[in-house]
Amino acid sequence: MASTLITFSLLLLLLSLSTVTSSFTSTTIFDAAEILSASGFETMAFNLELASQTLSRSHSLTIFAPTDFAFSQIPHLPLSLLRYHLLPHAFSLHSLTSLPFGASIPTLLPSHSLTVTTDHRHRHRHRIRLSINNVTVNSSPVYNDGTIVIFAIDNFFDPYFELPAKSVIRTETDTKSSSDITADLSACLSARKNEMKWSFGETSSVMRSRGFSVMASFLDMQFLGNEDRPKLTLFAPIDEVMETHAVNVSDYSSILRQHIVPCRIAWSDLVNLDDETLIRTYERGFTVSVTKSSNEMLLINGVAVIFPELYFSDWLVVHGVQDVLSVAKGAQDSSSQNVTVEHKDGQEFQLDS
Repeated sequence: MASTLITFSLLLLLLSLSTVTSSFTSTTIFDAAEILSASGFETMAFNLELASQTLSRSHSLTIFAPTDFAFSQIPHLPLSLLRYHLLPHAFSLHSLTSLPFGASIPTLLPSHSLTVTTDHRHRHRHRIRLSINNVTVNSSPVYNDGTIVIFAIDNFFDPYFELPAKSVIRTETDTKSSSDITADLSACLSARKNEMKWSFGETSSVMRSRGFSVMASFLDMQFLGNEDRPKLTLFAPIDEVMETHAVNVSDYSSILRQHIVPCRIAWSDLVNLDDETLIRTYERGFTVSVTKSSNEMLLINGVAVIFPELYFSDWLVVHGVQDVLSVAKGAQDSSSQNVTVEHKDGQEFQLDS
């Protein structure tokens, strides 16, 4: 009877929300990613951008954003885990805290729901506490415009979380610690790695063997895919220069976005581009300019390419560069996210996009 009431109340809530929400495009996803980035959730922001094409048909979103530190603790995360942290409606804090213990909340990961584990017996008049899958959710939304709501969480939700058969409300003193949650999730994900169709694992291994370990560690923090692979090109700086730039975990995704472009560009294509060709990156407003030095060395934003195609596959190419890419003169671009290469004369064409 109780479960029926829970399901019924949640159904009414979802129906009421669906009547006021409207569909949005991938542009809204990029807006959400920009908000996350500006709020210090760089890694979640970048992964949201990578998955934007598969999310563009969704309605309004609630995003639970793990911290950059949480990403750094569990390498090789599956892309399905991103979907598990997205709800297909914009839930306010009041809506979520109104749900009873044990209520299921559908996510964008098919057949996987979050479970409300808030202990309503210890509600404080001036302090609202929200717990989902035994992970505490920050009660102050990072962002809420009625269409997109973003909440911060310190750990990932475990997609294999289940309440005991006879559910007992857990108190704050017996809730799992951060290290326990991380260990449990790592074990679950390790057991299911074979389900993934693609990953950055092979790429990062090759990069480490060739002196690009720091950038390889950035790739390890990105979600694995179990759907179609994106086409990407990465310009990877050598370890010696990266050690002075990547000081904080919060810097990782920002640096990665400035060095990765959403199309695959083989070396043979790169060297044949017109001088001062501009290529958009995943960092909004940041483009890379392809030029050649007086001795015909290829330069990306004035930085020499020293290891062409250090890794090459049908979906990803990595070119080693001598330094971290900074904004080149004339290389600033608009916020357009089209997967294109743009010549200085304004002509555009697709490259393996």
